[in-house]
Amino acid sequence: MRHMPTLTALRSGSSLLALLVCAMVADAAVAQAQSVPAPASEEVLVTARRREERLQDVPASVAVVTGATLESASVTNLSELAKLVPNFSFDNYYRAGIPYISLRGIATAQGGEAPVAILVDGVQLPALEFVNQDLLDISSVEILRGPQGALYGRGAIAGAMLINTTRPSNTFTNDFLATYSRGDTARVIDTVSGPIVADRLWAKLTVADRYSGGLLYDAGLKRNGDWSRQRSGHLELVAALTDSTRVELRAGVVGGVDGASFLSQVPDGHISDFTIHPTRNLNTTDTRELQSYSVKLEHVTDFGTFTSISQYAHSLSDVLGDADWTTLPIAVQRNNITTRAVNEDLRYSSPTGQRVDWQVGAFFQHRKTTNFLDVFGQAGGPLAGVKLAGGNQDAHSTAYAVYGSANVDLGGGFKFSGALRFDVDDRYDNDRQVPGSAITTSFYALQPQGTLSYQFAPDISGYVTIGRGFRSGGFNAFTDSVALHIPRLYPKETTTNYEAGLKSQFLDRTLTVNLAAYHTDFQNQQFYFISTVPIARNIVSIRAASMNGGELEVTWRPLRNLTFGLGLGVNDSTIDDFDGTALFRGNRTPNSYGYSGNASVEYHFPIFQSFEGMARLDYAKQGPIHYDPTGLYGFGPVNYLNARFAVQSNGWSLAVFGKNLTNTRAPINFSPNAFGPGIGGRIENQPITTGVELTWHL
Repeated sequence: MRHMPTLTALRSGSSLLALLVCAMVADAAVAQAQSVPAPASEEVLVTARRREERLQDVPASVAVVTGATLESASVTNLSELAKLVPNFSFDNYYRAGIPYISLRGIATAQGGEAPVAILVDGVQLPALEFVNQDLLDISSVEILRGPQGALYGRGAIAGAMLINTTRPSNTFTNDFLATYSRGDTARVIDTVSGPIVADRLWAKLTVADRYSGGLLYDAGLKRNGDWSRQRSGHLELVAALTDSTRVELRAGVVGGVDGASFLSQVPDGHISDFTIHPTRNLNTTDTRELQSYSVKLEHVTDFGTFTSISQYAHSLSDVLGDADWTTLPIAVQRNNITTRAVNEDLRYSSPTGQRVDWQVGAFFQHRKTTNFLDVFGQAGGPLAGVKLAGGNQDAHSTAYAVYGSANVDLGGGFKFSGALRFDVDDRYDNDRQVPGSAITTSFYALQPQGTLSYQFAPDISGYVTIGRGFRSGGFNAFTDSVALHIPRLYPKETTTNYEAGLKSQFLDRTLTVNLAAYHTDFQNQQFYFISTVPIARNIVSIRAASMNGGELEVTWRPLRNLTFGLGLGVNDSTIDDFDGTALFRGNRTPNSYGYSGNASVEYHFPIFQSFEGMARLDYAKQGPIHYDPTGLYGFGPVNYLNARFAVQSNGWSLAVFGKNLTNTRAPINFSPNAFGPGIGGRIENQPITTGVELTWHL
């Protein structure tokens, strides 16, 4: 659906665009007069294959967003970052602990596992509950598209996301950021890093505080419902015990409370009517706490490197508030979810720079989740004190895996990379309120991957790859499955991906063009739906689906201080077999955008003396999306425009920014018939936002 931009948005966008164009013309003239050529682009290093290497040397579709780009684009969270990466989306959901993620058309199923493996500084998050959506102290984010199960195990069915923070060093630094924007939103981050004992012991501390009054109006509460307050602290200690042994200790705590479950009740045919607001008589709150502690030990020998990563993580989410999403005193909910997990990853890697390099490893995880739900009649209403729904789930997952990989230089420009991993996930689920509801099963899969690459020229290479991915199945809550007559168990998912790609650089490496095309076969795609009449949520499976698509990413730096970016992702996903019949065959799979794209221009220019200006425009487009297998409920395409203008000097900068300058309104989630036949539940995106930002790098 298309929406006309507001006058304010047009004025803001046109003013910033005018400043950018004028600055570009002026500096281009100076550059031409001085005959200053554009320097070669800086090398981007990644750890996609668990080794540090050039992005252009990795035979896979990898998107990298650097910390510098995050700052210049005023990106503060994973939702905003996703609009810079083709074929990837990341959005808030009913509450912060269950974000909606989609990569190459493979999406999150509420209550299920993420479709991507998520690692922070090499430590794999044990569940979606542990994702901190705020981006703090980031050096880069790597998005690996396509199944990565051979390297990262179960859950990497669509790919992997590697979040890398800055590393402490012998240089003392203090990075400070403060922003204030529309919706009474304030954000402060401070990172202090440096040596405790030079060349032996380093430390880094990041503290952050964020408050927002929200931007989405609740007509029942007569105020915004998406308010938020969050505080966090992250400590890292790095010790070089000897010249060959290094230990890294990390501790992180995140806590806060958010407005949650701000659903609008939308009749069929009105999905694009954004005059329909949430209408609750109780403020739904989500009190959330995350804790994560990890130890990484690395020991280097003449024969290779031994690495051990140990982690303990604990999350708590306590949701209280409205359960009928109306102004009437009908139903109250309490949903308490607690997750505890321990991880251990052991691996041994050969020395780098050899004709054959390899690694072998083993992984273990134990995770326990309790999910208490109680929905009862609200005091003063017709159902006061009556229990309407509930459950007390006790779920366990014990997973273990062995894996190995090798990269071989075959000579003549050819290289081969192979990886193999076997994962087992033993699961147990029991509703303590229902005797005899306990159920157990094991999900397992062998995940191979093979890639052949060829170096056509020093800066041009191509590859072909075949790989498999696997995501565990699970159990629907006992009472939910009974209420909607849905099987208690849903099976594991698997994908088989066939891909070809080309990586190239031209014009003294100032122009980078990367291209990938793929076909993916998908079995038992998990699809969830919710209902409030009766109150239940279940996951079912689409037996077979297929995806055809690709990504094109271009970066061009024609002048020293001018950079253009372009990205395009296409994903044609089709239901091949929904339930063994012709039902829905040929329809698009739900919750995947048909295409997505982004374009950017960033320019740095002198103002006077030691002052420099920076202007950046970002445009993003998301194609059509369908929300269920019938194809009856959909939305799009939609367009977004962001801009930032900054003045900087001697390590500090002052910026103004605008996000969603065209005031595009769109659902970030829609659940057909959630409130009964013909009435869906919608969560919408935030409207136009403008603000100011101060940064200081000491």
